[in-house]
This record gives sequence, structure tokens and C-alpha cells, in this order.
Amino acid sequence: MMRFHDVQYLVREGCRNTWQNRLMALASVGVLVCCLLLTGFSYLVFVNVDQMFQNAYEQNVMAVYLNSDQTDEDVVRIGEALEEMDNVASVTYLSKEEFLAQYGAALQENTMESFEGENNPLPDTYIVSMKDLALFQQTLDAVSAMPGVEEVSYDADTAATLTKVRQVVMVVGGTIIVVLLAVSLFIIVNTIKLTVYNRRLEIYIMKSVGATDGFIRFPFVVEGMLVGLIAGGVGYGLIALLYRTLVKNFVFENPLLALVPFSQEWMPLLIGFLAGGTLVGICGSVISMGKYLKQEGGYGA
Repeated sequence: MMRFHDVQYLVREGCRNTWQNRLMALASVGVLVCCLLLTGFSYLVFVNVDQMFQNAYEQNVMAVYLNSDQTDEDVVRIGEALEEMDNVASVTYLSKEEFLAQYGAALQENTMESFEGENNPLPDTYIVSMKDLALFQQTLDAVSAMPGVEEVSYDADTAATLTKVRQVVMVVGGTIIVVLLAVSLFIIVNTIKLTVYNRRLEIYIMKSVGATDGFIRFPFVVEGMLVGLIAGGVGYGLIALLYRTLVKNFVFENPLLALVPFSQEWMPLLIGFLAGGTLVGICGSVISMGKYLKQEGGYGA
């Protein structure tokens, strides 16, 4: 079991070796930064697409028309029942007078006048938006079965299409991120292999004096961790700069297409870049050293 003094020594050796092999470390940082940037932008694309679909979800609502014989108490009761439903995000009441004022512009003037006052044939209405369109049909059936509800108006095709497209985007976005992380690990492993090969004489000498595999591997793990941390920090700084520039220069009039502000995603990105870079660097070092020590065994092999 290594003592604290040994750990201090190995950490110093790892830092010293990183500086002595700074060209190889720089190459590893550059490769990992590129992979992290691609992964980070894939994540941001996924987040923005998901927000666009969430905005579209909010626009896809159902109109719940009430029976004309409902009392004021019945109208309030139905509204409270709608708000208590699990999949309902918001409920907006529209009285028959408000309904006519909002949509009466589409009617001819004489028709509009005939609908005013007691002759208003429009129903009291609740506009309901849902949290999850995957449960659209289930929510629709529950609302349609409520006492006092005469009819429910909705666009089922749009709801179904949005749900399917969002699921596809989630699967594709997740797959891209996993593939890019795997590519990053593969490249780092092969880059560190070159570092290990260049220092095979040093490893052989350490093996000759009785050093354990863990003792030999530890400085390389420190190197991998440092490379990962540096790459994560540089990558985060670059993606913050690039994405903020993108948000600043691409402003859409349609709010459905608005990009997610960086301030909303900086924490997941920072944690992901630092943790992802460190993990890939450490794993790359462990895998490279494990294969070398197992297959080569040292300089003499």
C-alpha cells in the first residue's frame, strides 16, 4: 500500500513528466479539445431542438367547450378539475363574451352584431395546454368524459408528429454524444501509447528496481488527468465564446426558433467538459499503460 509520501512523489512526477513531454501533452490536449467541442455542440443542438419542440408543445393546445346550461359554479368546478389533472400544464378560461371579442373579427359585421348580448351562441371555453404530448390521447379521453363538457377541439396529427420527431431527436442526439466520447477515448488512448512507448526505457528501469505496476502507472494517470482538465477548461472557454457569439448574431423573429441562452446551460457544460475531459484522460492512461505492461512488460520485452 502506497504511503502519502509516495503519492506526493508520484503526483510531482506526473506533473514533471507532463511538462517534459509537453509537445505530446499539447497534441493530446488539442485532440481532446476538438472532440469535446464536437460533443458540446451536439449537446447544445439537442438542447435547442428540445426547447423548440417544448415551445411547439405549448402552442398545441385543446379547446374545451362547455355545455350552454352550465351555471357559474359548474364552470368554476370544471376549471378546478382540469387544473388538478396530472398532465395539464395550464388552464385559461375564456368566457363566451371574451371568445366573441377575440375571434369575432373573422365574422361579418352584421353577424357580429347579431351575436352580441343574450344572442351570443358561443360556449364558455377552457384553453388547456399539456405537459407531455405523448399522453395526449389519454388526457383527451379524460377531459371529454368530464360532466359539463360538450366538445373538445384539438389537432391530434400535430401532437402525434411532434411527439415522434422529438423522440427521434433525443435518440439521435444521445447516440452522437456517445459516439463522439468513444472516438475521443480511442484517440487519447493511441496518443498516450506514443508517450508510453517513448518512455519505455524509464519504465524498464523502474521495473528492474522492483517497482509495482501500480507505482509505474500512477504518474501516467496524473498526466492523463492533467491533460483532461486542461482540455476541459480550454474546450469550455472556446464553446462559451463561440456559442455566445452565435446567440448574439442569430436573432429570430419567431420566438419558437429562439436559441437557448448560454447562461441557462453553463453549469452542465462546465461540469461535463471538466469531468468528461478528466475521465477520458484518466481512462486513456489506464488503458494504454495496462496494455503496455501486459503485452510488453518493459523495455527488455
